[in-house]
Amino acid sequence: MLLAAMIGLLDDSARRRTTDLLGLVSQRRDVTFHIEEMEENHEKGLGISYTRPDAPQREASYDECFGRLGEMEKELGSSSAVGKKILTNIFEAEAEAHRLPVRDVHLHEIGRTQAMTNIAGIGFVSALLSRDGDEEFVCSTITTGRGVVVVSHGAIRIPAPASAFLLRGLKNEQGSSPGERATPTGIAAVKTLVSTQSDVVPDRFSRKSIGFGTKRFGGRLGRTTLYKARNDLTTKAQGISNE
Repeated sequence: MLLAAMIGLLDDSARRRTTDLLGLVSQRRDVTFHIEEMEENHEKGLGISYTRPDAPQREASYDECFGRLGEMEKELGSSSAVGKKILTNIFEAEAEAHRLPVRDVHLHEIGRTQAMTNIAGIGFVSALLSRDGDEEFVCSTITTGRGVVVVSHGAIRIPAPASAFLLRGLKNEQGSSPGERATPTGIAAVKTLVSTQSDVVPDRFSRKSIGFGTKRFGGRLGRTTLYKARNDLTTKAQGISNE
């Protein structure tokens, strides 16, 4: 959702170029990247999804993940350090959760092409949005969700252990709807990008963008809303997740 919302803040030319590049990066790895305009309750935004042929998914090592990310960033023409910082935050949180050295951690869902493309894309687009050098990201209180989520390790409580470590120092709440509304990837991205948190929605902004997810919470699609306010990029995060 975050990547879709970020793309929505770009001007038309940069948006087309970015989606074309992300499509090529995915295609080279036998994954199809989809971005489409969506609308719910008179709110319009963008949604991202991926499709790939059925294939066994194996875990990815530290070196494999960073190698894969580096290749994607090179193909995007990205020199941003954001993607690597996001991935580093994820590995450090997983290492702490599993009580392992960082380089001994292997990623399951996050190590897949879809998640790695999201990470590379967030790094690439963040540089485009911050190219004037005076912008900052501000995030509202993160809604984590509650209950149980089923992952490759089995059923775990929300927030997942790695998410709980990433949430340290960030304002967060469970919210009223069951389900995972903030994944480790989404939280790691916020932790990397955000300079401060505030629940005040800007009253004056030049652009607003919504990134829709694929899951519903309380009958409503999960979403991340971004406002470009003067010199700030203020993130109204109503559920940050990795599509």
